Amino acid sequence: MSFQFKSLCILVLIVTSTLLFTSQSASGQDAMSPVWKNGLGFSTADGKNKISLGGRLQIDTGFFSEEDGVDEEEDGVRMRRARIALSGLINGNIEFKTQYDFTGGDADFKDFYMGFLNKGSMPSVISKIRVGQQYEPFGLETLISSKYITFAERSFTDVFSPSRNTGILAFMDPFENMDSSFALGVFKDDNGYGNAQGDNEQAVTGRLTLAPINEKDGTILHLGVGFSSRKNPGATISYDANALSSLGEDIVDASLASEQVDLLGFEAAYSQGPLSLQAEMVQSSLDTADATAWYLMASYFLTGESRPYKASSGVFSRVKPANNQDDAGSGALELAVRITEIDLEEMTAGEEAEAVTVGLNWYLNQNSRIMFNLTNASPGEASAYGNDVTSFVTRFAVNF
Repeated sequence: MSFQFKSLCILVLIVTSTLLFTSQSASGQDAMSPVWKNGLGFSTADGKNKISLGGRLQIDTGFFSEEDGVDEEEDGVRMRRARIALSGLINGNIEFKTQYDFTGGDADFKDFYMGFLNKGSMPSVISKIRVGQQYEPFGLETLISSKYITFAERSFTDVFSPSRNTGILAFMDPFENMDSSFALGVFKDDNGYGNAQGDNEQAVTGRLTLAPINEKDGTILHLGVGFSSRKNPGATISYDANALSSLGEDIVDASLASEQVDLLGFEAAYSQGPLSLQAEMVQSSLDTADATAWYLMASYFLTGESRPYKASSGVFSRVKPANNQDDAGSGALELAVRITEIDLEEMTAGEEAEAVTVGLNWYLNQNSRIMFNLTNASPGEASAYGNDVTSFVTRFAVNF
């Protein structure tokens, strides 16, 4: 079946599902009313039944310059993300989400799960349980949606983060008197379509976050720790990273046979008004080697906004400009800088890299922005790539 035909079928299925869900009785609590809240949604009057249609489009252009005139990177344009999603709530206690990404010549799942909200039938410490393909709870920058990340690409720590896989995940609120979150799940590495098979191959992943300071004026202190213990008998573990541009070539690439991988990550963030600081460090421990990565970033809103924070999940979310870009306003402007480093030398000699990125984000409104990233990435002297690369990336992005 061709990619175009599969994509058309998926789009028709999503639209048809939306129409079927919303075409209920025109009277009483069964009536669905349309609402726009950063996307198109429908809800019954009591809020127990909801459905939302969402999506995102991100168009990247990249321009590269390399040391010594070596021409391994090529300028180009790429459809970075093109997604459509359907999510909702049934009877007030059953949630669901299905999302598809159409980039890369295929239609892959990017979330496909069913959730159970605790309405008194589970221990009070558990807020909900999800089953299906979803993000494993690991890494602050990884868990911040690509709609809201500060830079066009996540830092080198994202190389180790397990991202989406299929499993069961429980969400908890461990401390009653402090903004906090705890998520713990069991997963299998899937193939991008939610399918996974293999004896004695599983991962246990968890993340704890605390926000000892979380004020309404935007003053936030976030602390977090994540772990993942992963068994995969006979597997070869591979880590690779490009020059922090989706159009770039890998500047580090290492692999090593290892039946066990243990990940440990530490995260911290501080925000006060327009100023935001964020840092992470991740260590991957294999059978015979360790690998590490870290980053430190700072951002400042020239127009006075701040980064919204969701304590229930321990992540930053959608920026809302004080004045949208239209006849009456200019939108929001954010200036950011980040330094990041990755060390894979214990896996493969010479495989290390560091990068510095300066970014400017122009938020036209809550649902669209234009990004500019200037990055200089330097691989290790003994790296097979062995060449510094400077890239300038622009992104035009809209989401709903």
